[in-house]
Amino acid sequence: MSVLYLVRHGQASFGKDNYDRLSPTGVRQAKILAKYFARTGKIFDAIYSGQMERQLKTAQELIDFYTKNQLAVTQPVISSVFNEYDSLTVWKTQIPLMLEEDPSLSQDLERVPEDGKAFQRIFSKVIFRWISGAYDRPGVPRWRDFKHCIRKGLEEIMIQYGSKKQLVIFTSGGFISVVTQTALGLSDKKAVEISWQIMNASVTRFKYNSQGVVLTGFNEVAHLEMENDIELLTYR
Repeated sequence: MSVLYLVRHGQASFGKDNYDRLSPTGVRQAKILAKYFARTGKIFDAIYSGQMERQLKTAQELIDFYTKNQLAVTQPVISSVFNEYDSLTVWKTQIPLMLEEDPSLSQDLERVPEDGKAFQRIFSKVIFRWISGAYDRPGVPRWRDFKHCIRKGLEEIMIQYGSKKQLVIFTSGGFISVVTQTALGLSDKKAVEISWQIMNASVTRFKYNSQGVVLTGFNEVAHLEMENDIELLTYR
């Protein structure tokens, strides 16, 4: 069987003008991850990344570390397949409808983004509405399309590479949760709930062959915990 490592990007710049950029903590996480992969003897037959800056920068830290230490490394295959869903568009589409239904929601909205708990309460409601499909709107990304794109892309990778390969994909929580959903047969709601538990610069492992995908490790962050710095353990 081949092994597929799914890496969630390092911490992004939540609350800043450019969220997509890695925070200083995110850069540290990416460097630690790169060193961890090297020290555990991981040589990848292929590296994939989404198009987002936070995903690309996390991948680049691995490439730079391997290159500096004269380890075999390939350039990443970059594709929108590995991007996160467009949560900003989903938010902007759903919030006006939710305010019409429940004006009291404005109280929590006033606390965003300073209050992380208020944000998560609203964001949870937004995403659960979105994945239901009952509030789909023309021109707005659909959850079912997001899942289909991921599963198709994953199938293409599995077909392209034979047995005994090691592949790594630098991506986001949404992608990782859908692959986990596929492997475990989870509901959409459980898949989304899992996505909120996936930590920055974590590693989720799968084995795959022609029969399908098997989850062998989820949300691994031992490489960060060994630094003995709680600030490295982040979710957003």
